Amino acid sequence: MKHLRVLWKRVAGLFGRDERDADLAGELEFHVELQTQDNLRAGMSAAEARRQALIKLGGMDQTKESYRDRRGLPWLDSLLQDIRFALRMLGKNLGFTTVAVLALALGIGANTAIFSLVNSVLLRPLPYKNADRIVIVWESKAGLSPHNVVSPPNFLDWRSQNSVFESMAYLADRSVNLTGEGSAEQVDAQYVEYNFFDTLGIHPILGRGFTKQNDEVGNDDVVILSSALWKERFGSNPDAIGKKILINGSGYSIVGVAPANFDFYIAGGSVTGEHPKLWLPLVLSLPLRDRSTAGRFLTVVARLKPGAELDQAQAQMDTIAARLARSYPNKDQGWGVTVVPVRREISGNVRPALLLLAGAVGLVLLIACANLSSLLLARATGRQKELAIRAALGASPSRIARQLLVENIMLAAIGGTVGIALALLATRALLQATPPGLFALRSIPVGAPVILFALIMTLIAAILFGFVPSYVLAHFEVSPSLRNASRGNSDGRSGRTAHKIFIIAEVALTLVLLVGSGLLIQSLLHLIAVNPGFNPHNLLTFKVYLPTQQYRSDEARIAFFGDLTDKLNNLPGVRSATLENLPPFSGFALWGVATSVLLPGQSPQLTISERAGTAVRVVGANFFRTMEIPLIEGRAFSPGELASEKHVVMVNQTFANRYFPKGDPIGQKITINMKDDQDAPSEIIGVVADAHESDLSARAYPLIYWPYPELTYSSMSILVRTVGNPLAIVPDAHDAVLKIDKNEPISGVGTMNDLVADSIARSRLAALLVTIFAGIALSLASLGVYGLISYSVAQRTHEIGIRMALGARRKDVLWMVLMQGGIVATVGIGTGVAAALALTRLMKSLLFSISASDPATFVGIAALLSLIALAACYIPARRAMRVDPMVALRHE
Repeated sequence: MKHLRVLWKRVAGLFGRDERDADLAGELEFHVELQTQDNLRAGMSAAEARRQALIKLGGMDQTKESYRDRRGLPWLDSLLQDIRFALRMLGKNLGFTTVAVLALALGIGANTAIFSLVNSVLLRPLPYKNADRIVIVWESKAGLSPHNVVSPPNFLDWRSQNSVFESMAYLADRSVNLTGEGSAEQVDAQYVEYNFFDTLGIHPILGRGFTKQNDEVGNDDVVILSSALWKERFGSNPDAIGKKILINGSGYSIVGVAPANFDFYIAGGSVTGEHPKLWLPLVLSLPLRDRSTAGRFLTVVARLKPGAELDQAQAQMDTIAARLARSYPNKDQGWGVTVVPVRREISGNVRPALLLLAGAVGLVLLIACANLSSLLLARATGRQKELAIRAALGASPSRIARQLLVENIMLAAIGGTVGIALALLATRALLQATPPGLFALRSIPVGAPVILFALIMTLIAAILFGFVPSYVLAHFEVSPSLRNASRGNSDGRSGRTAHKIFIIAEVALTLVLLVGSGLLIQSLLHLIAVNPGFNPHNLLTFKVYLPTQQYRSDEARIAFFGDLTDKLNNLPGVRSATLENLPPFSGFALWGVATSVLLPGQSPQLTISERAGTAVRVVGANFFRTMEIPLIEGRAFSPGELASEKHVVMVNQTFANRYFPKGDPIGQKITINMKDDQDAPSEIIGVVADAHESDLSARAYPLIYWPYPELTYSSMSILVRTVGNPLAIVPDAHDAVLKIDKNEPISGVGTMNDLVADSIARSRLAALLVTIFAGIALSLASLGVYGLISYSVAQRTHEIGIRMALGARRKDVLWMVLMQGGIVATVGIGTGVAAALALTRLMKSLLFSISASDPATFVGIAALLSLIALAACYIPARRAMRVDPMVALRHE
């Protein structure tokens, strides 16, 4: 009784000695007794049960330990007390805690997983010295490509005339045959200028880099290995330095090993489409320095001087390009320069998709926080009596808010911990679901930056979902809360308004995610439905590279590939086999699109830039039959034309329509600017249907097909159409190669179906993940609407009872409850439509054959969300219909 009298005096002192005192004292005693009974059921003794009840309801803990702590570190004791109480409250309400932790874990886990990917691709420091100073310099031409490979003469002029770059270096990648110290293997290599590693600020972990002497013919027989190849071929043995390996049949001395984390792969200029495993010197011989013979094939990397900015470099390179165009109109007229930061170039076209995913998971976290805020507000009615007594005993609103904030932080901490665990699992699943070439990641590390991000998101989440409920609970009126405690609490008008606002926000954000998901799914379906122009099923592809030292002459190369296709055609299960220099969807099929062609009737005096543009492919026998590309007009190549140069070509439909819109292209002669004998015209003998070469979403462009003898590349891709599974014939195909040359490896083995699928990997991944996030958001929003209506029905039980006692019909009650939920859902959907119209514009680059404001998608998603919201309202509405008026009135 002593503690109870103290408790009563503090309450009486707050409210004064008036007629309310007896009611308040009675209410106070009532709640103390309720808590005492709960403690007794928990196994406490009678004295301990009452003492703990007074401690909980009035903060009357007078133990010696607490007194000592308050004298020494009062803030620490208070904080520990808040933490202990918060954990007790969370443990006492396991149902609420479980739902809240799950919602937070999904939001924080999804954000952490996607941030891990974004960090690995876009934010993690690149393994180059001062990487923010490194840029890629491209040639560009309007209507062709803003990022085109560079001609050696232009590169040399750029280097001599610029004042913004500290250093510049060139590179070009090729596949090479590696022999010695193991079995023969085809690997991807980068041929680079001697100062390539110095420009990037990279030093070998073993041996040395290239020197100026290696930029001379005769001194270029040196090689630097990647760390992976060094480990694979030499077991990480330091004695590998100085040893010789055979590359394309010639000996090269190993002079260095690159660092393990070093990788430099620029997809836009790559011919192999693969990351390099070794580096070789590339010496620019006199023919490569001659503008009349040199083509465009270099990728250029440069380092900005201290103080030089990207805009300054772009402006100066534009000036140099204009000067070169005036000096060499036949080669450089119409060509410009594009300077791109290396980070942006490496991230490539995945950057928009990653930013979209980051935005999507951000919305999921906001929805989870809004849902949790709504739950906290609904739960607040059960805690008003407790907090009212605290306030009556002298606790200030800030003190109560602090207690609630600690509870929110503890809840967020548990959710964040579970979220990090989910993120670790999600990153592994994400890496497995992602095509290997999309992000070029072997792993997605979850290091200190990711953990720090998760902690920050946890703190932000605690503030987001806890601020409004804490504010509402900390600023209620004490006396009405105590008086109404035994009769079904109400959270007040501000609490109900906040509750509705949270649900409206959930519905709106969910609609934004659903619309984005719907647009991406439709875009993906449109991509899948695109006819590639050939049959990708049962089609095997692999690469063969012939060493130039062994196969120097055109005749030797023609004989090798002719013999190989004959052997492949005779294999069981093979319908036909052929070859092409750049097969469709190989990742680099657009290379060479800047080739020019002189059309009939045009003056030979036209400069290269004034001539028509076209892409060129070199193909073997039975190419169109193997690929199943329809012949529209004319004929295919004859056996004689596939054995030696006859100066004939075939063109695609786009070429014929664009350059011969009113005439028949068959029999017309065109001159292709691609060989030394540029003046030798080629006759068009056939027109074939357009085939997508690199991307299902890209429009067809003019394309010329040359028979292999016209331009004998040493590296060709082999295409084999089979009766059944194409991968089943890989061993036999490899044996066919080895029967011709036992030292000839193959690489890049795969199916055309896989290549086509990989070409839409970005769209497929974005659609999949955004759809998953939208599904999570939809579930949270549905639960939120259901919780709001259920809570409202519980709060209005007495009102519903009175209405029904006065004659209201059950269907009237049903309609009233549905209307309440319908209004909230309608406002949320309307808000979401407006937000989606604004935000989906940012998705334009990710969409194909569908508008970012597609009316059907918006209407369909709005209708779907309306039906789900209606279903969420229906269950509590049915419960309201079954309210017994007498029971409701008796309860009141």
